[in-house]
Amino acid sequence: MKKTDIIEGAMRYRQIIILITTILILFGCYALYKMPKQEFPTFTIRQGLVVGVYPGATSAQVEEQLTKPLENFIFSYKEVKKKKTFSQSRDGIVFINVELNDDVTNKDEFWSKFKHGLTSFKNQLPSGVLALQANDDFGDTSALLITLESEDKTYRELENYLDKLENRIRKIESVSNLRRYGLQKEQISVYLDQKKLSAYGIGNNTLTSILLTQGFTALSGSIDNSEFVAPIHISETYNSEKEISEQIVYSDANGNVIRLKDIARIVREYPDPDSYIKNNGKKCILLSLEMREGNNIVSMGDEVNKVLKEYQQELPKDVRIYRITDQPQVVSDSVTTFLKELLIAILAVILIVILLMPLRVASVAASTIPITIFISLGIFFACGIELNTVTLAALIVTLGMIVDNSIVIIDCYMEKLDQGFSRWYSAITSAKEFFKSILSATLAISITFFPFLITTKGMYNDFLQSFPWAITIILGISLLVAVLLVPYMQYFFIHKGLKSNGKRHNFLDIMQEKYEWLLNKCFIYPKITLCIGLATVILGCIMFINLPQRLMPIAERNQFAVEFFLPKGTAIEQTAAIADSMENILRKDDRIVSVTSFIGAGSPRFHTSYAPQMPGSNFAQFIVNTKSNKATVEILDEYSGKYTNYFPNALIRFKQLEYSDASSPIEIRLSGENISDLKNSADSLMQILRKVPELTLVRTNFEEQLPGVSIILDNDEANRLGISKSLVSLNMAMRFGPGVPVTTLWEKDYPIGIVLKTERSEEPQLDDINNEYQPAWGGMFSVPMRQIATIKGDWNEGQIVRRNGIPTISVLADVKRHVNVTEITSQIKEKISDFNSPEGITISFGGADESDREAIPQITGALIIAVIIIFFILLFHFKKINLALLILSSMTLCILGAAIGIWVMGLEVSFTAILGIVSLMGILVRNGIIMLDYAEELRIKNKESVFDAAYHSARRRMRPIFLTSAAASMGVIPMILGKSALWSPLGTVVCFGTMISMILIITVLPVAYYMIFKKSDKKYHLSNNIE
Repeated sequence: MKKTDIIEGAMRYRQIIILITTILILFGCYALYKMPKQEFPTFTIRQGLVVGVYPGATSAQVEEQLTKPLENFIFSYKEVKKKKTFSQSRDGIVFINVELNDDVTNKDEFWSKFKHGLTSFKNQLPSGVLALQANDDFGDTSALLITLESEDKTYRELENYLDKLENRIRKIESVSNLRRYGLQKEQISVYLDQKKLSAYGIGNNTLTSILLTQGFTALSGSIDNSEFVAPIHISETYNSEKEISEQIVYSDANGNVIRLKDIARIVREYPDPDSYIKNNGKKCILLSLEMREGNNIVSMGDEVNKVLKEYQQELPKDVRIYRITDQPQVVSDSVTTFLKELLIAILAVILIVILLMPLRVASVAASTIPITIFISLGIFFACGIELNTVTLAALIVTLGMIVDNSIVIIDCYMEKLDQGFSRWYSAITSAKEFFKSILSATLAISITFFPFLITTKGMYNDFLQSFPWAITIILGISLLVAVLLVPYMQYFFIHKGLKSNGKRHNFLDIMQEKYEWLLNKCFIYPKITLCIGLATVILGCIMFINLPQRLMPIAERNQFAVEFFLPKGTAIEQTAAIADSMENILRKDDRIVSVTSFIGAGSPRFHTSYAPQMPGSNFAQFIVNTKSNKATVEILDEYSGKYTNYFPNALIRFKQLEYSDASSPIEIRLSGENISDLKNSADSLMQILRKVPELTLVRTNFEEQLPGVSIILDNDEANRLGISKSLVSLNMAMRFGPGVPVTTLWEKDYPIGIVLKTERSEEPQLDDINNEYQPAWGGMFSVPMRQIATIKGDWNEGQIVRRNGIPTISVLADVKRHVNVTEITSQIKEKISDFNSPEGITISFGGADESDREAIPQITGALIIAVIIIFFILLFHFKKINLALLILSSMTLCILGAAIGIWVMGLEVSFTAILGIVSLMGILVRNGIIMLDYAEELRIKNKESVFDAAYHSARRRMRPIFLTSAAASMGVIPMILGKSALWSPLGTVVCFGTMISMILIITVLPVAYYMIFKKSDKKYHLSNNIE
C-alpha cells in the first residue's frame, strides 16, 4: 500500500485511528505511574579495588615486594586500562585502583575471572602477606544511607537492632545489597603482666599456642557402623571471660598450676577504633542500601520508608533512625520538578500557538502535544526505557518539535482552503505534500544523536544511552500523529482559511509585511546579505572559542562533602579533635540539617562520581545535609575560603558534588623511577602553583613522610638467647600494637575476639622499646631489647604512588569557587611550559584536563558523523549534491545564536550544550527542507525563475518556519528558568539558537539558493515583481 493511501485510509477509517490513539494514551498514563524511575541512567563504574595487607613492612618494602609483582599480575589482563590504574603503597598495606577498558561490557565476568587468578597468585608473594582481596563493588552507589544512632546504647545493642531492621528491609524485592559500616566489635583483651611471666618462665609464644589450639574447631571424626553414623563434636572450650581466666597455662609434677588470671588481667571491652561514624555528634552505625537494577527507585523508597516508620515505633526512645542520603527522595523531587517543567512547557507551547494562530487552529496543533507525550511514555515503558532526567529532558527538548509537523500540515491545509479546495481534499493533500519533507526532517533530527552512542565511551555513553532512542520515539510518534490523526482533526475542527474574512490585522500578518520588506533588501543586496551571514558564522565561532568550558557541571544537591587531610602518622584522636571542632561550627548554622562524620575512613559511594577515599588515621570526612540546593551553594561560598586552612597542620576541602569523575580539578603528574627527583620537582611545581591566586589546597598525593622506629637485631646475640625475629615481632605487637588475636569466643552468632596484650603506659616513647623485656629461651628469663638490638628513629615515605607501573607524584590543587577550571588550566600550562624537570621525568596533566582531552575527540567524532548522516539524508531527499551542501552549510548559522545564549545567560559550554547544538542542527535542516522543497517545486513544476522561486518560497514558508521555531523556543523556557547546571545550557542553546538562526535562515538561505542556481537557470532574469 502506498503512503498516500495510508493517509487517505486513516481519514476514511478514522474511528479505528481514534480508538487506537485512545488506547495508547491510556496505556501511557498507566506507564507514567508504573515505569522504572531513576534520577540518571545507570552508570557502569568500571573500577575495582585490590587490597594487599603486609603487616610490618615499610611503604618501600610494600612497593618492592608486594606492589610491583601485583601490578605485573594485574596488567596481564587485557581488560585492564593500564594508564588509569594506580597503586598507593603505605605502611603495611597497598591499595590498587584498577580501571577497566571502556569496551568491557560484562565487568562481573572479568572480576570473577580475576579473583580466581588472584587466589592462585597469592602463593607467589612473601609469606608475610596476610590478605589479598579484590573488591569489585567499589563502584556501586548507595541508594540510601541509614544510620541507627544512640547516645546510651552500646555498639552491640545497636547491631542487634540493625539485624532486625535488615531482616525486614531484605524482604523488599527491589533492594539488593545491604552493607554495614561503622560497627565496633567487642573483644576480650588479655593484658599480660610481663614481670609475672618472667617470674614463672612462661613465654608469649607458649600462651599464644595454648589459647589458639583451645579455641580451634576441627573435624573430630564419627562413629560409623552397620547401623548408624554419628559425628563426634567437642564442646566449646570458652563460653565466657571466666572460663578464659581459668585456663591453665602451666603445671608442674607436684600438681601446682598457674592459670591465666594469675598472670593477666582479662577485660571485655571495645578496642580503640581504627575508624568510626557519628551522626550529629551521636554514636551510630550505618546501613547502605542499593537498588536492584530495573526497578522504580521511588517505589523502593516508599517501601523502605514504610518499614523504617513501623520499626522506629518499636525502638526505645533513645534509639533513632536517620536517613543521611536519600536517593529515592532526590529522584522523586527531580522527576516531580521535571514533570512540572514539562507541564509548564506544554502550556507555554500551547500559549504561543494560540497567540499566533486562530483558536481552533491552535487547539488542533496544541492537542498533538499531550497525545504524542503519553503515547511516547507508553512506548518507553514497553521498550524498557526508564523515566529519568535524561528521558524527561528529551521530552522537553522535543516539545516544540512535536507540534512542528502539525503546524506545517495545518498551515498548508488552511492555504488550500483559501485557494478554494474542499476541506476533505485539503486535509488529505496537505499531509501528502509534506510527508516526505517532515519525514526527512524527523530523520535528520533523530538519527544525528545516535553517533554519540558510537563514539562516546564510559560515563558519557552511559549518560546518553537512552537519549537518542527517546528523541526518535517521540518524533516518530509525532510524525505518525501528524499524518494519520491531524488530517481528520483539522477537517473536523477547521472550516475556514486564514484569509476568509479578508482582513489583515493579526500579529503574523504584521510580521509578514515587515519580513517582506527585509527580504526585498536582501535580494537587492545579495552579496552583502551573504557576507553578513558569513560574518555571523565567524563571529559565532570566535565567541564560542572564548566561552568558558566545563563539560560536566556540578550536581545540584542539598548536601555536600567535607574532607580533612592531616599529616601522615597523625593519631586518630588528633584527626577527630579537628573534625569535631569543624562539626560544631557547621551545626551552629541554621541552614545545615545534619552532619555525619566518618573518622579514619571515607563514606560509602553515595554519589555516582564521588569515589570513596582510602582509610587512614589522618583522614576524616563529613556528609553535610542542608535545607535546600540554594543553601548548599551559599554555605560553600561562605565556608570554603574561610576554613580551608583554619586549623594548623590540617587541610579542609569543601567538596560540592559534581558529575565529573576527576578526583581533583587540577592534577599535574610527574613520572619517573627516581623518587628523590620526583619529590624535588613536585616541590618546585607546588611553589609555582601556590603563586596562582585562583588555586587553593595545593598538595601532592605522596603525602608527608611517616615517622617510624627501626629495630636492628644483633643476630648473634639474639640467636644465642633463642630469640627470633618473629618472636620479637610478636612481643612488639602485644606491647605497642593492637595486640595479637589468638582465638574467638562465640555467643550464639556474635563473635568476640580474644586478643593478647601487655600492659603499657598511656604515652609510649622510643626509650620504652629499649627497656622492653624480651623473653629468652621460651620464657625461662627475659632480657631488655637494648641487649639484642639497636633501636633508632627513622622516616619512611608516607605513601608511594605508581601509575601504569611507574612511580608517579601528582601535584594536586583545587580551584576557588566560581573560577573556570579550563581557563586556569590553560594559565598553568603557560606558567610551567619552561619548567625544567630532571632527565627521566615526564610531565602530564590529569584532573579535569584529562577528562576533557578524552571526551572532546569523542564528541567531535560524533558531530562529524552526524553531519555526514545529515548530508546523506538531504541527498536522499533532494537528490542534488548542491542543495544538500547548501542546507548543510546553513547549519553553521546556528553557532552565533548558541554562543549568544550561553554568553547572555552566563553559562559554560557543557556536554548538554553540545547536545543542544545537535538539536539546532536538526531544526535548521527541517527549516531548510521546508523552504527549499517549495522553491524546487516552484522552479521545476511551476517553471518559475530561480529568483522568483527563491523569493516566493521565502515569503510563503516564513510563517510555518517562524511558528515552528517559536514553538521550539518556548518549549525549553522552563528548562532555562529552572537554572539547572546540567540542563539549562541545552535549553539556552535551543531557545536562543532557534530564534536567531531562524532569522538568518529566512534571509540568507533564499538568497544563497538564488545565487547558486541563477547561472544554471535558462529562464534566469531580473524580476520586477518585488512588492
